[in-house]
Amino acid sequence: MSDLPLPLPPGAEPLPVVLPHKPSASLSCTFIKGTTNILVVFLNGLGLPQSHWWPCITQFLSLDHTHPSILTYDRYGQGLTTDTDPQDEGQSPLPPGHRHDIVSVTKDLHILIDTISTKHQIPLAETPLVLVANSIGCPLARYYSQTYPATVAGLILLDSYMTDTNFIDLYPDPDAPGFDKHTLPDGITVENIRAAREGMGKLFHPSVTNKEGFWRGNITTLLPHSYEPKLLAWRQGDKSGPYVTVVGHDWDVFAEESLRMKGMTKAVAMAYTNPAWGLYNEGLVKITGEDRRQRLIAAGAGHFIQQGRPDLVAQQLERMVISVTEEASK
Repeated sequence: MSDLPLPLPPGAEPLPVVLPHKPSASLSCTFIKGTTNILVVFLNGLGLPQSHWWPCITQFLSLDHTHPSILTYDRYGQGLTTDTDPQDEGQSPLPPGHRHDIVSVTKDLHILIDTISTKHQIPLAETPLVLVANSIGCPLARYYSQTYPATVAGLILLDSYMTDTNFIDLYPDPDAPGFDKHTLPDGITVENIRAAREGMGKLFHPSVTNKEGFWRGNITTLLPHSYEPKLLAWRQGDKSGPYVTVVGHDWDVFAEESLRMKGMTKAVAMAYTNPAWGLYNEGLVKITGEDRRQRLIAAGAGHFIQQGRPDLVAQQLERMVISVTEEASK
């Protein structure tokens, strides 16, 4: 999906950033210098580039005169970043179109944060991070938090990519031994199930290539469950974990969106896809302590919650920043 000409948030500075370990390419970034000692980083999914965070950020900035520093960026081969990942060049053990994975994307993110912080004189050791993510950006946020423990004070996870499935097995297999078509919910046929398995497989199976070349084949191995591993809070000695807000899509809106996929029906989405996603989100809030978690539904929004409900994202970010600010001041 191409970038859209959405207006930049107030005070935003667009800038190309060259990461020192990949000097032959640059990333398209947008940065807003804050007035408080927090850094918020927005993490894209595969579908929408950084510009789709800008309405959320504009609304967030309108809520208060003080605000954290804010960073958005497009990964290699995405949105306004026209350079591909240099890691994709030459020989690779991964299949074509899958030359870098969540491990290398996480390393890139860490070096990007360090590069931006150095440039803008943000003392990272004293600055709590808040990660706001959608879709595949949510496992990236989780993996970053566990790879660099006690650095992330808050996560807002918007309709996370499910890491415990290949997306085909969300639906029963009509060819499996013992399958009984009479167990299917009313209004759903064997043909509907076959079409859903085929359609989801062609779109979302980890083996499917994408424009970025972001290989997802090891995400299930690294993050096999939604509910673990548990994350450490920003303060090393705090065992309760970071603040975590998990936001799921509106089931009805998502079912309507699913009709764009060949062979999918609303009945299948409501009977299988939505419940599986809801169960995943029930587990996802458990990556932190009970007093640090919140789970809600974005009424009126489908999978891309930042696009459907930028106001909700802005409100939840304000709430998160207040909590992190209070925690950091203790």
